[in-house]
Amino acid sequence: MKDQHDNKTVDWVESKKPKHIETELGTEKLCICCGDYYPLDDEFFYHRIRKDRGGVKQYEAVCKACYPVHYNKRTSGRHKLKSKHGVQG
Repeated sequence: MKDQHDNKTVDWVESKKPKHIETELGTEKLCICCGDYYPLDDEFFYHRIRKDRGGVKQYEAVCKACYPVHYNKRTSGRHKLKSKHGVQG
C-alpha cells in the first residue's frame, strides 16, 4: 500500500498485522491510520451501538488521535476538493 503523502510503501500494512492482539493489558486493537495498537475501550476508540446486532459496540478502525486527520475532507487524500474557481495569482 502506498502512503498518499510521500508515495512510499507503509511497512505496517505490508506486514499484515492482526487487527486485535491479547496483551497483559487485555485486548488491543490496531489503528489502521498510524499502525499502533491501543487498548480496545472508549478511551482510545470511538464506537457506535449496533442495534441490529443486539446492542453490540462496534469500534471505529482508527484511534481517537487519528480520527480527525483520517476523516477530515480537507486533510484526507480520500476526498478530492472540487472547485469551480480557477487559481488566481
